Amino acid sequence: SSGINAEYGGILAAYHQCINSVQLYGPTNASPIINNVAAMAREAARTQQAKDYYILLLLTDGILTDMAQTIQGIISASELPMSVIIVGIGDADFTDMERLDGDDKVLSMGGRKAKRDIVQFVPFADFKNGSSARLAAHVLKEIPQQVCDMYNDVMHVGPMFQPFQGPMS
Repeated sequence: SSGINAEYGGILAAYHQCINSVQLYGPTNASPIINNVAAMAREAARTQQAKDYYILLLLTDGILTDMAQTIQGIISASELPMSVIIVGIGDADFTDMERLDGDDKVLSMGGRKAKRDIVQFVPFADFKNGSSARLAAHVLKEIPQQVCDMYNDVMHVGPMFQPFQGPMS
């Protein structure tokens, strides 16, 4: 536990140091990076026989200005070996980010539906006064299930283990 705190504490310390010297501003477009990582995942799945799984971590301080393109990118990527973790930083209205996280409803647009939930949204404000281990646990919470869903339901490579469903602290 202390190793995890030290490791993620360093990441948070670096973030806090950098955030004071960087000015964040819009527009905030997520679709280009999602599509770029999806292209890498698509190529890896084609050539590496499903050995690689990609996890994209997006930190954002505002709402997305390319929401429709982001939804389309996520729907397309839902059949690829990748996940997207979005951490919302600051006091912006992150309602749209919750929509991208398909926990309650399959993400869909224009008659197309995501094959699986690949997005985990975490509002940093909910954890900024808590432990870094708790933040890390929530950021990574859905990844095991997303990996299992990819290989079990989308790629049909045979039954994999089911992720541990223990309590979250």
